[in-house]
Amino acid sequence: MTCAGRCGSGVSSPEVEPPRQDGRLTQSDTPARARPTRKLGWIWLTGFLLVVAVGLALLILNNNVSVTYPSREAFALQLERATERGTNWLDAHTVEIARNPALVYMVVDMAGMSGDIRLRRFVDSYLRNPFIPSDVWRRMVDAKAEIRPPTRAELDRWAEYQRWMAYGVAPNSVQLAETERVDMFSTDKYIWGKRTHQLMALILYRKHGEDSPVVGSLINHLCEGIAFEANWDIRVTDLYLQRVAFLLAAGRPDLVKRRWVERILAGQQENGGWKESWYGWGPGLLAFNVNDRWPTDHATVQGMWTVYMLKYRYPEWAEKRHS
Repeated sequence: MTCAGRCGSGVSSPEVEPPRQDGRLTQSDTPARARPTRKLGWIWLTGFLLVVAVGLALLILNNNVSVTYPSREAFALQLERATERGTNWLDAHTVEIARNPALVYMVVDMAGMSGDIRLRRFVDSYLRNPFIPSDVWRRMVDAKAEIRPPTRAELDRWAEYQRWMAYGVAPNSVQLAETERVDMFSTDKYIWGKRTHQLMALILYRKHGEDSPVVGSLINHLCEGIAFEANWDIRVTDLYLQRVAFLLAAGRPDLVKRRWVERILAGQQENGGWKESWYGWGPGLLAFNVNDRWPTDHATVQGMWTVYMLKYRYPEWAEKRHS
């Protein structure tokens, strides 16, 4: 008796499909089709996002944590070098600076702190210039200046923060609408650059208008919000400089981290100025400009204001952070 294929291991052989007569492959002869590798795609995407997250975390860490600990003497030399180079830059760009009263205000403060002859000469020249109009902006430079109050039509042509600052330097001469005044004294309506502008307007108002516990409390609240934003913005832009400068101007050096100052000093160019962007990014949140290669008067004056305040107004800041 023959086994007829059933002997051996006892396992029956699978039936083999006979070949098709039309020459096409049978199902058993067809190669397996490559399925879409969805799983592999998700692995690549997850890996990419992980790398981005780690990179961003490192950048944020770099923005907030110092890894070097220079002595107080070494830091003082850094400030001295930054002061000299930056003041030379300011002295060579007085024409551009004079076009912006807010920048002139900062230079006036620097001249008052240091007595630097170059800055003092610029301020005196600005005040003697007969072509500088006697409008509200002159009050930023000369607190006792007689000014012409702006009309409502003029106020309407200005940006919101300009109306706030005008009111800050001359609250008795600038008639803000009630909604504008509510916005200026709001607690959490603004973020980013609008919040720093609001803070500067209130600093001016505290000096020229009302220095009360209510105003002081609002200024401190805005300072804390600005410091929180500074933790996460890794780009050393015009706004980065502005945040630190305005925190110091508001009297809150305690909120300024040593790492922020280190990055500001490292961002100063060899000619003494600062660029307004960081590798093309900024100062707006999503702004990018490939042609931004040169220092600007707006960024540089704010950077120098920071340096001057740390050197002359808040020497204890370095004493507490540099041994």
